[in-house]
Amino acid sequence: MARTCSTCQGTGTLIVEPCSKCNGHGRLRQTRTVTVKVPAGVEDGQRILYSGEGEAGVFGGPSGDLYVVLHCHEHEFFARDGRNLHCVVPISVAQAALGTEISVSTLEGEQRLRIPEGTQSGATFKIRGKGVPELNGRGRGDLVVQVKVQTPTKLTKHQRELLEQLQQTLSVENKPVSRTLLGKVREMFS
Repeated sequence: MARTCSTCQGTGTLIVEPCSKCNGHGRLRQTRTVTVKVPAGVEDGQRILYSGEGEAGVFGGPSGDLYVVLHCHEHEFFARDGRNLHCVVPISVAQAALGTEISVSTLEGEQRLRIPEGTQSGATFKIRGKGVPELNGRGRGDLVVQVKVQTPTKLTKHQRELLEQLQQTLSVENKPVSRTLLGKVREMFS
């Protein structure tokens, strides 16, 4: 980055004896650190303009502008879609069948979420106002929580007995699920 030479001061006049610092150009090459404020709600690839923070002007002209291009790291478990955040939370078979209340992480801390009984794996729930703030505005997006029912892979003898008893009381017809008319039409044209 260049700054105006204090000896020549970039006056634009004819310099008969150029100084040893800038060789008569009126600008010096120098690196400096600029502190910038990044507002909440920015997205990856967005540019922020800081007027007058760029290179020194030629022949005493005004300094140029500094553009900061933002590159955001992905969050550990939140995915962003505009102002909304999405996450996946595992629940147990018992929690899905009986219903429960779980604690969900948000950007501000923990939030309680009620899971109704009979919840199916893949069901989504919305927590209003817990997404990303509107850039330079008011309001926030939502947090969309998708639950995934975790099937246990290792069972104790007692747990196996209980599940076998439950299985005898439940009946599910193991046949393919019929496709909807809309799904059939989509397949025809794809």
